[in-house]
Amino acid sequence: MKLSLKFFILYLITTQFLVGQSLFLKNFLLSPTSNSSSLPPSNSVSHTLINNSSIFIGTGNGLAQSTDGARSWQSFVNDPSFHHPGIFAIAALDDTVWASIGYEKDVDGNGVQTGDGYAISYNSGLSWHFVSQTLDSQSDSLISYCSPGYPCINDSLKILPVIVPEQNVTFDISLSKGAVWIASWASGLRKSTDNGEHWQRIILPLDYMNSITPADTLYTFADNDSAKIKRIFIKYDPRKYNNLLAFSVYASNADTIWCGTADGVNRSTDGGISWVKMNHQNQSAPILGNWVIAIKEQRFSNISRIWTTNWRAQDNREEFGVSFTDDLGKTWKNRLHGIRAYSFAFRDSIAYIATENGIYRTEDGGETFTKFSDFIDPNSHHSIFSAVAYSVDVMGDSVYIGTNEGLVKTIDNADHPFGKDWIIFRTYAPLETKQETYAYPNPYAPSASLQSPDAYVRIHYGKKSSSSNTGELRNITIEIFDFSMNRVRTLINNAPRELNKEYDELWDGRDDSGNVVSNGAYFYTVKTNNDNAIYGKILVLQ
Repeated sequence: MKLSLKFFILYLITTQFLVGQSLFLKNFLLSPTSNSSSLPPSNSVSHTLINNSSIFIGTGNGLAQSTDGARSWQSFVNDPSFHHPGIFAIAALDDTVWASIGYEKDVDGNGVQTGDGYAISYNSGLSWHFVSQTLDSQSDSLISYCSPGYPCINDSLKILPVIVPEQNVTFDISLSKGAVWIASWASGLRKSTDNGEHWQRIILPLDYMNSITPADTLYTFADNDSAKIKRIFIKYDPRKYNNLLAFSVYASNADTIWCGTADGVNRSTDGGISWVKMNHQNQSAPILGNWVIAIKEQRFSNISRIWTTNWRAQDNREEFGVSFTDDLGKTWKNRLHGIRAYSFAFRDSIAYIATENGIYRTEDGGETFTKFSDFIDPNSHHSIFSAVAYSVDVMGDSVYIGTNEGLVKTIDNADHPFGKDWIIFRTYAPLETKQETYAYPNPYAPSASLQSPDAYVRIHYGKKSSSSNTGELRNITIEIFDFSMNRVRTLINNAPRELNKEYDELWDGRDDSGNVVSNGAYFYTVKTNNDNAIYGKILVLQ
């Protein structure tokens, strides 16, 4: 394969993976002004992590934490340890929490993903401190691949030093007792035993290798060096080898480490010293695709099951989907063929998989699945219209799902089957007066696909009162008019809504006949019982 083509393919798979985070960073959002709020800091939730009794979410407006089941949130966007709002990974062990921070840098008119560093808490989010992104110096181009118990024959490996943060984003973090592991695009797989002050580069097999140990001879001699005087060592350069581009890491324990790259999944059982690589091409029962962006372990009934999300890398025989193994990777079972998956969560024998098509639930190892992609909160009337679920995690029998339009919760137990009811947590600018309304996004461009998160404009309104009667209802009618005040759509008509609550009603940019309206200014009215109407304006621009 020509090098230029390989670079192009690596660029494609990297930007394809990053598109979700890029959208989160640019997505329209309404943010609370204080760090503490009853609302999440953004509706774009790319990462969800349950640790002890806390919910951590990585959003388009930074990291946030809830300790009361998502009823209120503490945002860390203004904490000095978080230099940028882009969150690329979250990991936790006991009271220690790590977050990978990054941003998109403009380089010659192109957006380049750039690593900024790590925010670390040792008290479950009460306080944070910052550690810079792992970088090398020019002198770090030679390293030794030696370890106790092995002959030190590879003491001069040539390795490309990563000296700039551009393209050096940490996509995944895993914590084990006494160590932190990071998976980065340019820096590859690294390990720190002093809380990120120093990092050890971990040697993985090159693309043409299926395994590697310090006892392997990683050098050759020139053809004219018959006396074998000068050794020529392999040059480890992530620009040339897909298996050096790390996207995911999982520490099952201090000895057993898993790393996903653009060339498969790698496993070490000696703490990261030696490795076995497993991909679609080198096993009889292989993983679906070589680009492994998430690895997680499911433990139940004395079973230790490793799951991977698999994306197609370079071989057209590879597939999107998920794979799992119960025998440390000797054989794999493949599920959800053709579907792009992002993350996993588990509760005993039940697995939840966040995908581009929604949330899949299985309790029999994927023999059967139930899928959920329509999220509607009957109490708040909030809706999630994009099927894409980016993250998922579990607290007890509560399942939390991160989407580009808000955080979603459901209960999964004998009394409440999974997906029967949904609670949606969305941020918005709270109303300040007794009668007020606004629409967002505004200007608004209707979409041909009603499954797109951009297909709807949300009309936010409320009817406030000094009455303390909870549950008291008012009938609401919302109508939309063109610039000549001709009615084009009755959105809701005498719909019962509770007093002293705020609601969103969604307009898809169509009139009562189902036709997309023309560009221009539109007005809407919100009428409560027989009260005077309140007005709002929407600018439609295609």
